[in-house]
Amino acid sequence: MESEDFCRVITEFEFICEDIGEIKEQIDLTKSEIQKISQAIINVENAKKILKELFPKIESLNKDLREDLTSEFVDMG
Repeated sequence: MESEDFCRVITEFEFICEDIGEIKEQIDLTKSEIQKISQAIINVENAKKILKELFPKIESLNKDLREDLTSEFVDMG
């Protein structure tokens, strides 16, 4: 595996949140539905954060890949 594979996963989370947000803005939703969609976005963002912290620490990855992931994720913000 390469760092790009891991970065692609993180990037997909960002696209998912954007897509959910766009859907939320384009349709009429009840207050409850808005809250549930907002919670879904928060959960996706939390999953992204967990993976950004986990990926560089996976012990079975070689040291160079872990270092690459660390620097890639710092650059991603």
